[in-house]
Amino acid sequence: MISPEDEKERLRLLKKLRILDTPIEERFDRITRIVCRSLDVPISAISLIDEKRQWFKSVQGLDVCETPRDIAFCAHAILEGEPFIIPDAQKDPRFVDNPLVTGDPHIRFYAGFPLKLGENLYIGTLCAIDRKPREITEDHIAVLKDLSLMVQSELEAVALSEAHQGLLAELKEVERAALIDPLSRLWNRGGGEKLLDRELGGMKRKNTPISMAILDIDNFKKINDENGQDIGDQVIKHVVRLVLSVLRPYDVVSRWGGDEFLIILPGCEKQDLSDTLERLFKVIRMNPANTSNDLIPVTVSVGACVAFPGSDNTTVLLKLADKALYEAKEKGRDRYVITQANKG
Repeated sequence: MISPEDEKERLRLLKKLRILDTPIEERFDRITRIVCRSLDVPISAISLIDEKRQWFKSVQGLDVCETPRDIAFCAHAILEGEPFIIPDAQKDPRFVDNPLVTGDPHIRFYAGFPLKLGENLYIGTLCAIDRKPREITEDHIAVLKDLSLMVQSELEAVALSEAHQGLLAELKEVERAALIDPLSRLWNRGGGEKLLDRELGGMKRKNTPISMAILDIDNFKKINDENGQDIGDQVIKHVVRLVLSVLRPYDVVSRWGGDEFLIILPGCEKQDLSDTLERLFKVIRMNPANTSNDLIPVTVSVGACVAFPGSDNTTVLLKLADKALYEAKEKGRDRYVITQANKG
């Protein structure tokens, strides 16, 4: 495996970002979706290269979050500092025996645009991948160049909450990885609990409110039983994408259980929370899950709680949100119920 001459400094900068092994974010997923639509390719990714792997901050069309660095096309792209285009991997001696070419996902076309930070340090790529050979047009090159610059801007302008940044700084990469749900690529319950404790601490210091909501996918067991677990997993990913699309960058979502999610909204009062949930329910009702079997209409139920400095502890607040969720289900599902904690 060949490394850039500035490998040590490049890795130092990548570690400093504290972005490896973090949850998916809508601001990055939006860009990879645009790549797929603009170039009409089935696969696109924002790939970051560390010592031994390429890790995907965002990926469309693949159900993996990383691959070994020694077989990664993107590891070649960061060596050049220029767009790295492979029209047909089966005709390129560098890749003809690559397991990503000979096996799944059967890469034929690859276009990777390096992501530059600092003084010409290339930490990864924005890439487009197809399973059939193709030539890239000048228009497509221009699109990928502009979008790669957008990714660089997003990497430089971290918009996470103070609690979120604090948790990332506290945890080592291996500890962060253990707190990520492998299916949804959100924080898992353990990560959600840590962030909730931090956000509630921030609420007290800043004397600001906080809202939390527990979202449950309606009749998810029936969806799983009638369509199989693979389709159920696709429904979960669909709901996650829609939830992230309406939240602010510094809001937090964690997978709380099988089909339950905890949403944390710092600085959010009751009217703001209601407005956000109205937008969320609208987008979910308008967008059925486009699964490999068929379009599946999805609805959700939400129980939410607004808390203020001096409110009860984490356990009590979660019980209030859970009680509100139960009420939403009792009233017929496909709705939300908001409660408010007692002020101290």
